[in-house]
Amino acid sequence: MKLLKIHMRYHPPGIILEYSQKGVVKSKEIDLLDLNCDTNIPSLAARLYAKEVLLTEDVKDQLEQCLTTLKKRVEHEGPAGKRFYIYKTLMTHVLPLTNVAFDKTGQRCLSGSYDRTCKVWDVESGKELKTLAGHQNVVYSVAFNFPSCNRVITGSFDKSARIWDPETGECLATLWGHGGEVVAAQFSAKGDLAATGSMDHTAKLFDVKTGEEIHTYSGHTAEVIALQFDPNEGQRLITGSFDGTISMWDTRMRDRVSVLCGHEGEISNVQFNWDSSLVGSSSLDGSAKLWDARQSSCLATVSGHTDEVLDICFDWAGQRMATASSDCSARVYDVRTDFTELAVMKGHREEVSKVCFSPAGGSLLTASADRTARIWNTSTGNCTQVLSGHQGEIFSCAYSYAGDAIITASKDNTCRIWRWGVMKYNIVAGSEGLMPGELCVDSSDTDRDKLANAVCAERVDAC
Repeated sequence: MKLLKIHMRYHPPGIILEYSQKGVVKSKEIDLLDLNCDTNIPSLAARLYAKEVLLTEDVKDQLEQCLTTLKKRVEHEGPAGKRFYIYKTLMTHVLPLTNVAFDKTGQRCLSGSYDRTCKVWDVESGKELKTLAGHQNVVYSVAFNFPSCNRVITGSFDKSARIWDPETGECLATLWGHGGEVVAAQFSAKGDLAATGSMDHTAKLFDVKTGEEIHTYSGHTAEVIALQFDPNEGQRLITGSFDGTISMWDTRMRDRVSVLCGHEGEISNVQFNWDSSLVGSSSLDGSAKLWDARQSSCLATVSGHTDEVLDICFDWAGQRMATASSDCSARVYDVRTDFTELAVMKGHREEVSKVCFSPAGGSLLTASADRTARIWNTSTGNCTQVLSGHQGEIFSCAYSYAGDAIITASKDNTCRIWRWGVMKYNIVAGSEGLMPGELCVDSSDTDRDKLANAVCAERVDAC
């Protein structure tokens, strides 16, 4: 075996060794999930040399350089980090939005709407690149196929899902077969499969290239409102239902592998962790559960919230889980222990419907019906910033893969792009005029830049 290249993987931190074996180029991933600001790089490099035969003294400098870069990426986020400033307001649709998503580069984003369309946006310019039109009802679910992001899937209340080319706007396939609204749709990790969840109590598996149905997954007794492929191979699929159960499926088979029972109310979300060893679930019964994905057993149940748990997510390393609740709070738990509660985030005035970790894991982003999104320190639970300005409930939010941008979507029919750093101007895209309170300045004028920074800093409230 001969080592050819060392690639870095930022989130979760790791390295990918590209090597040749008998003339065939292969790759091997090494997770560095415990990498943090205090990691001793020479010591870590030494441990890797001892474990991995592909790493020799010949690549010592290159390896340590990669490890140092990964460490800096982790250190990039912290209490002393820069603030997010509003960068653009996208006047996206004529009716309220349903969902948003970044591509991997953070250069494009998607927005779905009640106006029956999905739009593709250029994040830097705020320009609408394509309108994906063809659905006959609400476009409820939107997603790119990571990591290539050269396809988009949309799920609609018209009982179908569609696969699109985001560059041309062409519909490549329409996925038919459901007897109810499609409320969840996702690509597998390899991008060759697509899964849909529907109000007709079923999930379906499709071939992306042909659009042909492969399996119909039956067994739930109520609406299937959440699903996810395992992040690695895409050979497993989990579905969450209003029947209070989570089902696990092998994509090579039609029948269920297992059923995770224990919740006493409707499931609001389900997720795999990074290595697919754990499953997290949130429920309207006010609890969240952690499951062993291999043994199909419940490892822990938490009931610290005093109202419905509306969302759940793992951090990139799969070591912590966060929950969002109608009790106006979010919470973070350590999944490596017996689900120890690490932090409680209180400050929103109305329900918290969405929660997501920053890529490096040091911050938590929440979206609320109180018209704000908030950024929290995941270690202390302190609010570090309030993202305000929307005129309606914020129901969706996301970090870019690099962690330097945030998108928030509101019932005021707009998306807002927030950038990490010093803001120079705020362009309102999709409209000739400015919204009340918006500022448009000449970025070449130093004094006006300073004024813009000052005004916008006031509009992004500190806690």
